[in-house]
Amino acid sequence: MGFVARFFLLVFVLTMSEFYLLMFVAQHTSLLLTVLLSVLTGVLGGMLVRAQGLRCLRDIQRAMAAGEIPANEIVSGLILVVIGTLLLTPGFITDTLAFTMLVPPIRLWTANRLVGYFKKRVVLHKSGSFGTGASGFRRSPDGGVVIDVEGEDVAPSPNGRIDSP
Repeated sequence: MGFVARFFLLVFVLTMSEFYLLMFVAQHTSLLLTVLLSVLTGVLGGMLVRAQGLRCLRDIQRAMAAGEIPANEIVSGLILVVIGTLLLTPGFITDTLAFTMLVPPIRLWTANRLVGYFKKRVVLHKSGSFGTGASGFRRSPDGGVVIDVEGEDVAPSPNGRIDSP
């Protein structure tokens, strides 16, 4: 089964599960309470995502100011976008998953795992060291992605700016 088929199967099963759980809770409490709980988790989650998103943006800016590549911070920000989407979806399963991922150590652990996964799949070579030397994306012999980039090394000037020759 391909990725697209698995994705749609996951969305279908999740939607049916959410619907069943919402109906179950509504039967055992009331429809009004179920709707209020769903709205409350969305609003509370939205406020938490906003606060953590701003914190993530500051972390990205701090890493860039220190001259580091903010890979984990960027992936953590992308996870926050997914969390926001899950919180917009009415239901308790998606809200539970989203609130779990809002816990910073869990989200950062997930971001580290994703960055490690992508690092294993992407292979960077200097232009000309593999193949034709043209800039672009292609597969390496071991199946990884090769990103060829043409460029030159430049040193920052005394004022801290990078000037091209």
